[in-house]
Formats: sequence, C-alpha cells, structure tokens
Amino acid sequence: MAGQLLGAYFKAVIGSMLGASTALLFPQQRKRIDAMRDDVWYEWDEYVKVVGEFHAKLGDQTLAAIGQTSALQTLPLSKAAGFDSLEKIFGNFEALTRDVVRDVPAAELIRTISFTRDRVVLECDTRVPPALLTGVFRGFLLGFGKIVTTEQVERRGATVRFTLGYV
Repeated sequence: MAGQLLGAYFKAVIGSMLGASTALLFPQQRKRIDAMRDDVWYEWDEYVKVVGEFHAKLGDQTLAAIGQTSALQTLPLSKAAGFDSLEKIFGNFEALTRDVVRDVPAAELIRTISFTRDRVVLECDTRVPPALLTGVFRGFLLGFGKIVTTEQVERRGATVRFTLGYV
C-alpha cells in the first residue's frame, strides 16, 4: 500500500486549489473533493496525482501560497492531535507526517534534520512539488507567529532539503 491521506487534509489542500478562478479548469476534481469526508482516508497516490495536475497548470508560486493557506486551515487539526507548538511540529516532523499520511512510503516521510529557535531544516524524497511543501512549512510557522526570513530548497537526486530561517 502506498499510503493514505486523511480527508480533512486532502480537502484542505485540493479545495484551496479549487478557488473560483480554477474550479472551471478542474471540474472532475471539484466533484471529487465535494464528495470527500473529513474523517475518511484517501489514497496518497491519488493526492500526489491531483497535486501534480494542479502544479502543471498553476506553477510554483501559486502552489506555495496554497500550501501556506492549507497549513493554516488545518493547524487546529494538528493542534488537536498534539502538535500544538513549533517544537512538536518541527522537532520531529516525521511524527506529524505519520499522523496525516497513514502508511506513508518511508522515503516520503518528511524528516527533521535540525530545528533551532530561528531555523529548521527538513528533508524527504517527495513526489509532491517542493513549492507546496515549502508553503506548508511557512503556514505552520506563520500559525505560531513566525515570519520566514530565508528559504532554500536543494535537490540532491531524489532527496529535497528545505531550509527555512525565521523570526
């Protein structure tokens, strides 16, 4: 099994991509999202496919903004699951990934490499566009009152490393 994503998160990200201006471009996705339930698990591979389709049409900047918005929207769910501080989210991002994506493929786990009071370094092999993940990380930081001051995304083969500085 390639993993499953909880419906609330699937809907938050893809639903954010289906704003008024893009819903007409993706009628099948709109119908699918409208039929989803928050408490049901959906296939990770489907999520990856849909995100890729949106990325092809919308680009990196829009995807990063959507990632930020969806992280802010789902932050109450993360807090309710015990991820109620920056330390709990970024100190071990792998735990948050496992909470959101059941049976996530091992390589796609987002791992914390380092976390300090003003910088976080995360790493994973990802099929999700890095811009979306960068937006998600920004959203979590913003949700705890932090502003990203520097951002670096490096790709080494299949592995992507994200370094974000913040105040």
